[in-house]
Amino acid sequence: EVMEPVVIVSACRTPIGRYGGALKNIPVGELGAVALNGAVERAGIDPASVHEVAAGQAYSNGECANAARFSLLAAGWPEHVPGITLDRRCCSGLDAILYGAMKIQTGNAEIVVAGGLDSMSQAELYLPGDIKWGLGGRVDPKWGFMPGGHGAMGMWGIPFYDRIQRGRPMSQPISRYGELNSMMTWAENAAKAEGITRQAADEWSVRSHARAVAAWQAGIFTPEVVPVPLPAGKKGQPASLDRDETPRAETTLEKLAALKPVYKDGVCTAGNSSSENDGASFLVLMSASQAQALGKPPLARFVSAGHAACDPTLTYPAVPASVNQALGRAGLTIDDIDLFEIQEAFAVQMLADAKLMGIAREDYDRKINVNGSGISLGHPIGATGAMRLTTLLNQMQRQQARYGLITICGGGGQGIAAVFERV
Repeated sequence: EVMEPVVIVSACRTPIGRYGGALKNIPVGELGAVALNGAVERAGIDPASVHEVAAGQAYSNGECANAARFSLLAAGWPEHVPGITLDRRCCSGLDAILYGAMKIQTGNAEIVVAGGLDSMSQAELYLPGDIKWGLGGRVDPKWGFMPGGHGAMGMWGIPFYDRIQRGRPMSQPISRYGELNSMMTWAENAAKAEGITRQAADEWSVRSHARAVAAWQAGIFTPEVVPVPLPAGKKGQPASLDRDETPRAETTLEKLAALKPVYKDGVCTAGNSSSENDGASFLVLMSASQAQALGKPPLARFVSAGHAACDPTLTYPAVPASVNQALGRAGLTIDDIDLFEIQEAFAVQMLADAKLMGIAREDYDRKINVNGSGISLGHPIGATGAMRLTTLLNQMQRQQARYGLITICGGGGQGIAAVFERV
């Protein structure tokens, strides 16, 4: 039985907010709602016709359980539309899109809206769950009787975990791998193993910012961005955020070279690493037959995908492994790809992965991250895959590229890749 071809008919994203920036007071479900409505408006479809919403989210939130379903309800969509939220850390947004593609391929849906969302500014501080077994068995003046394991918890002088920071060592069991106190530890491993210098990392970072700033100046991002309304604030504050807060026009090699490495004798700095960010992005996927019946011209066709995993203390080798899977399934070689989005968790990781993928060095400038990536645009973890894909598909249209490939590494030692063809 032949699988149903899958096409993407629209793609949009919110602007990317810096950590503690303009979007810090916007709940993640509202960010998702803005991007969901932007995606269906661009596609010219009624939300009632959507068979599934799939979202990636890395920092799930007790105030927004199952962010896909919460967001579509916050967007005012009909209650009959279901939603599912997936977590493969940094790979999550792209994985939600692949989940949607598979539902269509197998005939279990005709229209899926898929993407991702995260508010790292509102990522929770939490108490570990084992504490609760010291709770309960009392009557609370507000909540009534609290059975064992439940409680209205006041401040007990117990430290809270930061979900973002805690997620890094806890993406793999400490008993097996030791404590990875940051993702940067494996980036440093990549620099050593693949011979990536501090100079090369800083140079790539300057390029990333320059490309992102130039893209905004040229109006490249404007069509793909849906503005986010902001709460009423101080006089003179804009009513909405309509552009990324993250790219820095003032970035220079001299400024980056002056930054101290985070680890002694390391090459990674705050300037050549991605940042923590807020935002959401969604795409409308359809079966090719449905798009044709509705008269919706597709941006691209989904071709193939790959998932891989490796030692979490390294992580970066999972990217070329997933890319090789995706290319093999598509019957393509690395030279057939016209544009690459290789998520820049760290400049050293990006350079190591491009090398291991076998991209010709002379092709880096014209093919890889031509409008910037994680170092300049930021990394709102669960949303990143959908955001980078949105930019990739639009760039493929602009320059009439045939094949585009997106790949991302994720915490816990995983990698994901997907190939799309402009149609």
